[in-house]
Amino acid sequence: MIFPILHIPGLGDGMTIALDAVLHVLISHGLAIGLASMLVLFQTLTWLGKGAFWAQISRGLLGPVVVITTSIGAVTGVGIWFITGALAPEGIGSLIHLFFWPWFIEWGAFTTEVVLLLIYYYLWDRLAQDKPGVLAALGWGYVAVAVSSAFLISGILGFMLTPDGWPWGQTFREAYFNPTFIPQFLLRVAGGLSLGSLCLLGWTAWRYKGPREDRNRALRLTGAVFLGAALVTALCAFVYFSRVPQTYLTHWKFAVATSYLSQLPYLLPAFNGLAALCILATALAALFRQRRLCGLLCIPTVILCVGLVMEFERIREFVRGPYLLPGYMYANQIPMAENLALDDKHEGLLPRMRWINNDAGLSPENRAGRALFAANCGVCHTEDGINGIRERLAGRTLEGINAITGITQNLAPFMTPFTGSEQERLLLANYLYSLANQDSRLHGQSPKEK
Repeated sequence: MIFPILHIPGLGDGMTIALDAVLHVLISHGLAIGLASMLVLFQTLTWLGKGAFWAQISRGLLGPVVVITTSIGAVTGVGIWFITGALAPEGIGSLIHLFFWPWFIEWGAFTTEVVLLLIYYYLWDRLAQDKPGVLAALGWGYVAVAVSSAFLISGILGFMLTPDGWPWGQTFREAYFNPTFIPQFLLRVAGGLSLGSLCLLGWTAWRYKGPREDRNRALRLTGAVFLGAALVTALCAFVYFSRVPQTYLTHWKFAVATSYLSQLPYLLPAFNGLAALCILATALAALFRQRRLCGLLCIPTVILCVGLVMEFERIREFVRGPYLLPGYMYANQIPMAENLALDDKHEGLLPRMRWINNDAGLSPENRAGRALFAANCGVCHTEDGINGIRERLAGRTLEGINAITGITQNLAPFMTPFTGSEQERLLLANYLYSLANQDSRLHGQSPKEK
């Protein structure tokens, strides 16, 4: 490996990436696409002569949207690149090489998106009265670029789950226009519009101070958009997951709820059912112009919708199984071809690793075992934190751990096979045993001594 192996202790790599990614999705989709589209729609309604209050609502919310999307949204977007670049340099490097032009065009789309949003905001006061049509054109131009950015990203992320024929043909078309491309793109746009309209519903119910009739009209339109977008989101999610390999999708509850909560099989279906009920109730309250009820329902609905976003992102990442790039690279950044080559030649992984953490206090054998753990297992497992390996192996014998390391790919469809020689596998088993049994006198001994 060319780069050092870095892992986040305690929190774990996956959770670190997920927390940043979920916050970015909520802003880039919910605000930058969803809420911004609603604000442009409201301003357009004023231009069409439907009432000045539409533009007043839009102008009041535009400032916070600009600040949040261009600060937190941009920082979390860069944060995804920074975190994945540090934790998965081989994987992100492969994605950049494979999709160089889509990434380059997406960067241009993002830059254009920010510029148009700032122009729309700073020219509002000048254009709203004299040239509202030009202002509306700027707004819809921004929406179009924001949606095109989601279009470009969807193909790349869809490839990471369902590459279709790319592992064999390795053409751009087979990689980018994969089976989950269209449903994921529509899901992202509809989901963003759902989140944005829900935020607008909450603001209108709680904060709008204009005439009651104007508020009711805003509630009714926003509620209709929210309900329609939510239904499209649900339909797209169904189509999207119907195209995910069934082998991996069968473990979606484990993926979301972790091994402990997955023992409660009705927990996630109950959560999803409650979320759907709250979404429907909130939309109906808005359609029937029940301001107080709509305001009260918006709070739990927002929380539940954030949970749905987290659930989707978690499933999307987890159900890829043992792969980072299916047909090419395992989740631990070890290419499948390298794994097969080492296995066929009975060669070890350690000589190919250019970076090994030489912490003091470990024997040479356990130092090697720790390096093998970082390379093979560290992407999903921490030592003591989330998905900690110490707790999972506590009380197991060395023979049992040794057997587990030899069949990891058979234990669950999302676990990677061990890469390395037979002697290295014994070193890993010895390290895991000493890690799970720190009081054992065997700590620091080689596998042969056992």
